[in-house]
Amino acid sequence: MRRFACHYLYVSADGCYSKYVVELEDSGRVRAYFPLKKELSATQWIGGVIIISPMYGLEICSGEKFADFLHRAMLETGCEQPVYAWHIADFDLPGKEFTTGSRLVRL
Repeated sequence: MRRFACHYLYVSADGCYSKYVVELEDSGRVRAYFPLKKELSATQWIGGVIIISPMYGLEICSGEKFADFLHRAMLETGCEQPVYAWHIADFDLPGKEFTTGSRLVRL
């Protein structure tokens, strides 16, 4: 099991949670997510943005806006389908938009 904490967690295209922890199974699938209320041992603070998506493979398309990316990443799936956590490195937090250096890293 691994845990990552971030500034913003997106579980849908409609909004986000602030200061959250994502807990992953050894397989890389999301086990749980919950508010970061206190410092937890074995939790890595990676900051920035994490999105939860059912997509195992995901890329940022050239020139794509963050809102469009979220809608694509959150495509409707079955209830029992596993979901994965993706960290967006080099993200413009105040503007909530990609930068030229933004990249996705599956956690």
